[in-house]
Amino acid sequence: MKKGDERRIKILETAERLFYQKGYEATSIQDILDDLKMSKGGFYHHFESKLQLLDALCEGQMMENGRKMEEAVRAYEGDAIKQLNLLYEHCTLWQEGQTEFTELVLRIAYEGGSVQLRNSLRQAMYSAARPLMKEIIHSGIVQKRFFTRYPDDIGELLLMLFANLTDEIAMQLATSEKGSCLPGILNQLQVYRHAAEMMIGAPYGSLVLYDLSRFPMIIEALNRQKERREAQA
Repeated sequence: MKKGDERRIKILETAERLFYQKGYEATSIQDILDDLKMSKGGFYHHFESKLQLLDALCEGQMMENGRKMEEAVRAYEGDAIKQLNLLYEHCTLWQEGQTEFTELVLRIAYEGGSVQLRNSLRQAMYSAARPLMKEIIHSGIVQKRFFTRYPDDIGELLLMLFANLTDEIAMQLATSEKGSCLPGILNQLQVYRHAAEMMIGAPYGSLVLYDLSRFPMIIEALNRQKERREAQA
């Protein structure tokens, strides 16, 4: 590994730790430099701003999620519906054990309104999922689980639909009080699931875009993170 790459990784690791400890808003670039004992020139050689730094952290996390997604999907070569549901499961912002990351993204990208960060997350999701999605659709047609005249294009539409659903759910999680958003999320899941199944001719109720049973735990964890952050302020 080149020295410049090592320095970039150290900046990312330090920034992530400080963002979780102090909060993104309360962490300055100077805080990161002081912790690393690094000059401003060394930082700005790799990143133009704190937001670009956060963007790189998010891209790295989504790449790791993509790696896990591919491993999970490859383990079920014979069942296209199972593969598609696993793709959805691993293509989300809220993975198990990533509560701090999720809370940070929801606060900055959705509650804070960072369109740039939301777009970066969407593009990272597309990059990770697009090749697998195409394979799954073709496999499902061979297995006679899916029915579509447009196998090379329908996967792109499914990903766009999923990304829109993710944006809507994330916005509700970021801006709603405690569990008040659950009924709205349930309705969205039903609508989007029905649309996805219709698009590829999948059996009714076969697709699981999001596991609703996980959302109470997600909301509780996010509330704990918010309370801890406010107590430190």
